[in-house]
Amino acid sequence: MSGNSVALNDVYLGLQVGQKVILSGERSDLGGVVMSEVMTLAAVTFSDGRTTLSFQRGLDGSYLRSTVTINANVALATHGETVQETLGSGNASEPHLALVLRQKPLTYVSSNAPSGSDSTLNLRVNDLSWQEVPSFFGHGSHERVFVTHAADDGTTSVLFGDGVNGARPSTGLDNIRATYRKGIGKVGNVDANQLSLLLTRPPGVRSVANPLAASGGADPEALDSIRRNAPLTMMTLDRIVSLEDYEDFTRAFAGIAKAMAVPWIWSGHARGVFITIAGPDGADIDRDSDSFANLLAAIRNAGAPNVPLEVQSYRRAFFELAATIIVKPEFQIDVVVAAVEQALRASFSFDARAFGQPVILSEVMAAMQAVPGVLAVDLTRLRRIDNGFRRQELLLFSDALSAAAPSMEDDGTLLAAELLTLDPRPVQLTGVMP
Repeated sequence: MSGNSVALNDVYLGLQVGQKVILSGERSDLGGVVMSEVMTLAAVTFSDGRTTLSFQRGLDGSYLRSTVTINANVALATHGETVQETLGSGNASEPHLALVLRQKPLTYVSSNAPSGSDSTLNLRVNDLSWQEVPSFFGHGSHERVFVTHAADDGTTSVLFGDGVNGARPSTGLDNIRATYRKGIGKVGNVDANQLSLLLTRPPGVRSVANPLAASGGADPEALDSIRRNAPLTMMTLDRIVSLEDYEDFTRAFAGIAKAMAVPWIWSGHARGVFITIAGPDGADIDRDSDSFANLLAAIRNAGAPNVPLEVQSYRRAFFELAATIIVKPEFQIDVVVAAVEQALRASFSFDARAFGQPVILSEVMAAMQAVPGVLAVDLTRLRRIDNGFRRQELLLFSDALSAAAPSMEDDGTLLAAELLTLDPRPVQLTGVMP
């Protein structure tokens, strides 16, 4: 089974165009490997007692028909647990009334907002809905709006207006109620088939499973990341004009850890923009994920809608090395060798490297030489590993290992930028005394 359609041996009513289904089965080209794909129905037709499903795109893999199952009871699930609580009592005589959510942390989900995320907090005062806004600036005295502030310990405070900028909540006893989700972070990126229990089981539900691994979860920004990203939002001001704006806007989007924007010529008459992206800790951003779709929508909303745009997840590249470490006599060999490997992994990790950045011989030597206890270094091998195979042209010593920048092939295929990092397998280091 392959391609963009599949014929079923019976009539299945109730399927609709635009509905998502999950196809699972054993790959015909990878013996014993079971995979799943989320597909969107483009058409549903009936003929001779059979149902033919057409998908909006072709299947990524080829599957053994006898092993394939198609599930149409598909629901979007996000990290977090829904909480309903009485937040407190309104007081119309108090400006900027502040209340604190009892549960933490507040869940944010991916969206096409310029920030890339939306809060799950819904708040009502006397059963009337209030809207969360970034600030009270520009809001009138009768507008039912509020802002939130997140503390370092994960707690979230809700702040109301002063009656001039934003309305004050009406006086009442326990008349402010909140509904939100709690829970956030990379721990929500669970593996495929890891979820099997529901907190509540509606009538008729027999079982639940996640045939695909979860993605898009990210921890709250660390201080270093905040320092890097805070200026980006000020430079773009939620609009995209220049090529640099495309890169800055994408980099500041929630769930995107790295971005690179370059120009390319599309169809010979319109200049397009090609953006390479990566998720936290080097995660891929799947083209079928909400994060990917929301990013595209946000860029379109902020920039010129007629500019050709292509966004791809980056290409991983690895290099390996071997070296002899001459250790100073007063140090322990195993301790110094372990410290050298740790220094190499820190210097050539995902966080430390940029798209298209080459690995220079001198920086490799400097990273090892800077470790306390290292007297000298004899680097005997430095080479790339591509698709599990060592590049033959780099078997001999090389001053630099290149990482590909975004490019277009002769057939018009666009290739994302590479990120060259140290091979995750143990580094071949040998420690000796002088």
